[in-house]
Amino acid sequence: MKQAVNSYSVGTLARVYSPAIDVVRPLWWIPRIPNYVWLAMIIMTISALSYSAYSRAREQEREARNSYSRTSTRFENARNVNQQIKAQTERIRQNPHTAAQVAQDQLRLIRRNEVVVSLR
Repeated sequence: MKQAVNSYSVGTLARVYSPAIDVVRPLWWIPRIPNYVWLAMIIMTISALSYSAYSRAREQEREARNSYSRTSTRFENARNVNQQIKAQTERIRQNPHTAAQVAQDQLRLIRRNEVVVSLR
């Protein structure tokens, strides 16, 4: 009796799994790829995406550094010009002779005893 139960259970298992084999048969043209190849493809894809993101981030950082450098250079130039203007303003306030010279240069004023000669 024990042998009949075992043979029946084996036959039932064979019948249950036999349709699964029939499903695989129509897909014979698809090559079977081992699991380690799938794993390698996944690792390579993740590596490629990571490298791409790293390259983009590095390029953006380089552009940001260049922009910062240009901006800081412009800021230093503006600061120097501002200091020169402040120094000139202070000289004009303290010295009336310098104020007269600046007025003549910038506003094209003349003194009472100067004669204007036009050259063409």
